[in-house]
Amino acid sequence: MNTKLRGKDFITLRDYSKDDIETILSLAFDLKIKLASGEPHALLPGKSLGMLFSYASTRTRVSFETGMTQLGGHAQYYEPNQLQLGAESWEDTAGTLSRYIDGIVVRMVSSPQVGEFKYGEARGILNVLSKHASVPVISACDDQGHPCQVMADIMTIIEKFGADYKKKKVSLVWVCSKKGINPGVPHDLAVAAGTLGMRLTLACPEGFDPDSEYIEHAKRSAAKSGGVIEIVHNIDEAVKDASVIYGRGWKAIGKTIDEDLNMRKPFKAWRITQQHFDVATPDAIFMNSMPVSRETDATPEVIDGPRSVIFDEAENRLHAQKAIMALLMG
Repeated sequence: MNTKLRGKDFITLRDYSKDDIETILSLAFDLKIKLASGEPHALLPGKSLGMLFSYASTRTRVSFETGMTQLGGHAQYYEPNQLQLGAESWEDTAGTLSRYIDGIVVRMVSSPQVGEFKYGEARGILNVLSKHASVPVISACDDQGHPCQVMADIMTIIEKFGADYKKKKVSLVWVCSKKGINPGVPHDLAVAAGTLGMRLTLACPEGFDPDSEYIEHAKRSAAKSGGVIEIVHNIDEAVKDASVIYGRGWKAIGKTIDEDLNMRKPFKAWRITQQHFDVATPDAIFMNSMPVSRETDATPEVIDGPRSVIFDEAENRLHAQKAIMALLMG
């Protein structure tokens, strides 16, 4: 267990060891029990969290704000037009915010307010903020990663399968969502799975493969941890004998929004149905990071059925992020 994470950024799981990830998960489970039993856990009394979002969110915003309240602190939410971002550099913004608050959460993705980023530009902004801020910077999604979501995902898998979770086949399946979402989940889930020694299969159509930089990193880690990371281009192959079927759409790497939408037109059949669970394990669960589109991401039978754990997954954003904030900002 590594309890010396204070002051560290949480931008990519590539910067976190097996010990680090397991420490966060352990604290997340502990804080979840404390909340359920009514035990106070104000670990960040008087601390303030700044939240800069380029695009609106339900789960990310509410879980961070609620989490800070439960930890005894306070969260401030900013949209780009509420700060002087057009007149001030990211370097100066980071330096200034660091004098007022104790941590910065950044959700930096393409939006009408900030425009369309080329692949890697949003991550570049987080890296600049990290370099010039004297307080931890936490990614709440950028164009390359979504580490907080992935921590909640793994927490959910552990809850459902216990100590044997690493032996279970997890299948992350690309689905033809209505719009392209950044490939942060496949990137960070692959990295975390490789680090922890999990069995992960990623399935996507040709042209939608995740960034090879992340996949190769994950495979190198898996070779040391005993995990398995693979990419296939067939849903049926991916879900066979899977214990987790995770539907998630993501944008083609390096493509514009319009190019991505045109690329996905032939793949509308890529969605999760009951037939996929017929070849999975009897205890298989359905996951989706939400928002979820019925019929597009998966059929209502799957989304609203007994195998679905999407609201458990959403709840665990709260507990995982509280653990991250407590360890980094304490």
